[in-house]
Amino acid sequence: KPTNNLTEIKEAVGSIKRDDSGVERVFSAIYMAADQYRMLRAPDADTGQPARNVMLIAFTDEVGDDQDGLESTIRKCRQYEMPVYVVGVPAPFGRAETLVKWVDPDPSFDQTPQWGQVNQGPESFMPERIKLNFSGARNKDADPIDSGFGPFSLTRLCVETGGIYFAVHPNRNVNREVSRNETAEFSAHLKHFFDPNIMRKYRPDYVSQDEYVRRVSSNKARTSLLQAAKMSWISPMEEPQTRFVKRSEAEFANELSEAQKAAAKLEPRMQALYDVLKLGEADREKEVSPRWQAGYDLALGRVLAVKVRTEAYNAMLAAAKRGLKQDDPKSNTWILEPANEISVGSRMEKDAENARALLERVVNDHPGTPWALLAKQELENPVGWKWKEDFTDFSPPGNGGGGNGNAPAPANDAKRMMAKPAPKRAPPKL
Repeated sequence: KPTNNLTEIKEAVGSIKRDDSGVERVFSAIYMAADQYRMLRAPDADTGQPARNVMLIAFTDEVGDDQDGLESTIRKCRQYEMPVYVVGVPAPFGRAETLVKWVDPDPSFDQTPQWGQVNQGPESFMPERIKLNFSGARNKDADPIDSGFGPFSLTRLCVETGGIYFAVHPNRNVNREVSRNETAEFSAHLKHFFDPNIMRKYRPDYVSQDEYVRRVSSNKARTSLLQAAKMSWISPMEEPQTRFVKRSEAEFANELSEAQKAAAKLEPRMQALYDVLKLGEADREKEVSPRWQAGYDLALGRVLAVKVRTEAYNAMLAAAKRGLKQDDPKSNTWILEPANEISVGSRMEKDAENARALLERVVNDHPGTPWALLAKQELENPVGWKWKEDFTDFSPPGNGGGGNGNAPAPANDAKRMMAKPAPKRAPPKL
């Protein structure tokens, strides 16, 4: 029952049992609490005023598995004028999922940190960021970054009811990167955080689904960005072959052809992504929202950069099969190095210039934001390639010393006698 006795409140909170199901019904809990205590908001017969002011406060580390209850929860809380305040996690930028560091709570098991997938986003009604990895990324979003806002549904619940969403993270630092090692246990790893004062003007549209769709439909740049964001994950060429040894003309040509296959697989997917985004270009200059401006320019700039980088790689290999000018008669190896210049076509050169212009526009117009960070990362990767001559020695290696006749080192018995490692359990559903 309701009480203002602090001791009773502490005991009640302390008696809450741990839930290991991994199922979060945040909206159901808030709806039920508002419904249960609605009598406190009933108007007094004499004064016409409610008996109490009521606010609802929720603590959660997820977005909730029952987001379909958002609208009904908003209506219930607004009906009884109960503002909702949430202390929760920051949403990862443009993504629904992130990874949480999990360490087994039982010390008899392996205490090595593991990572479990958790829904903590996105910060907008729909993800407004394309699924395009950076070159060399180990997997999808190996290092998520902060969006500057809380998960959309919970934040909108707070906004619509007159409350506040407090995004908290134990490792928040807007001045430098945060590594996985220093990420606190049971917290999501977010590599970068952003100044809330800067992010304020990039606030997502906290509106209903119908209103969000209407606003998106009002501008082709927005529509094309969301369509592109729905497309499947694309990874750039993973460590493309860049060293080609010329033992014979036939072997050299065959090696170049094999290397072209990686680019040939990626090119049509990048073209499809580009074609979708290109449809919105006509409306880009009509866009007045800084958030949508940054989102569209970043997406088109990154797609163009990866598209040119891939096509230029393929074209450089094709040109090499037709013959390369050799400056050093001793060289027998060709190395393809990243370069800013494009030497295989004026169209690609123009696309490269457009990509750089878009990305630099994001960096200059939206400093201190996630969009600027990602644009800067893409700009650090040259979009072109150049050939460099080298020499590979085909002589067989000389005989090794064979240990100079010395006896092998004795076995390390201490290592052999080490205790067996502790058993390891996989993270539960977090």
